[in-house]
Formats: sequence, structure tokens, C-alpha cells
Amino acid sequence: MPLFFRYNRYLQRVFFVLVILAGLYGWNYAVTHWSFDLSLFDLSALIDQTDWMETIAALLEQAIQIFLALTSR
Repeated sequence: MPLFFRYNRYLQRVFFVLVILAGLYGWNYAVTHWSFDLSLFDLSALIDQTDWMETIAALLEQAIQIFLALTSR
């Protein structure tokens, strides 16, 4: 029979609050320090009649551009 550990509910609540606070701090940091140009969302390549390979390539290119904009200073 497996061993079941009983944890204190207050300790679980403290860790839950810490996780929520860390998430809020991360969101605040991301909003204040990261900004990217909205002109990177060029969807003109997706609107035209293209095949699925070109559509996937365009989506990946947009994702790479957004990643580069978010990580550059």
C-alpha cells in the first residue's frame, strides 16, 4: 500500500499564494520590460491563395520574428 503524506492545508495555501504572486510579478515584468512592434504581424501572406506549406512557413516566420522582438533589447 502506498504511503500517503498529509500536508498542512495552510502550507498548501501559502504555496498557492506564492505561485499566484510569482505569476503576477512575471506578468508585470513582461508588460513593463517587453514591448514589440505590432507591425510584425504581417498577415498578407496568409490572406492570398497559398498552399499549406507556404502558410506554415509564413506562420513560423512570424513566430520567429515575434520571438526575436521579445528577446532583443
